[in-house]
Amino acid sequence: MADFQSPITATSEADLGSCRLRDESHLAKWRIWEGASGLALGTARHQGGSLVVAVSPAEWIVIGDKPNVDDVVDMTHVRAALRLTGAGARSVLERVCALDLDDSMTPDGAAARTLVAGVATELIRDDVAGELSYLLLMSRSFARSVWNRLEEAA
Repeated sequence: MADFQSPITATSEADLGSCRLRDESHLAKWRIWEGASGLALGTARHQGGSLVVAVSPAEWIVIGDKPNVDDVVDMTHVRAALRLTGAGARSVLERVCALDLDDSMTPDGAAARTLVAGVATELIRDDVAGELSYLLLMSRSFARSVWNRLEEAA
């Protein structure tokens, strides 16, 4: 999207030592109410070029290609997306989120709606090339605050 502006103005990536924080708000984000009924609540899975996330009953978030369904809302400019990746990602998140992030409770492909740094957030465990990674979706207006809190937590 040529006209997209990041909610994290001058910075789009930060090295936090044991992990990296990256702004991925430019990714297309869609909310749908049909077409993903086979996905269990609290999970996420890759389908084609998209990540489909189930954190509410009968409602899904699709990150990537526009879903081919009738009832779809574009959330790209409403929701920010931050990705925390690396060996220390869990430790950083645990300082600002009360969710149990142990592998037994939050394995790769797990998804939940929770608070991160006091902000309502969809937290998706989405490992990248075998490396621990979390994708965090929140209201765009809170992205800078969450970014700052994650940097402080590191």
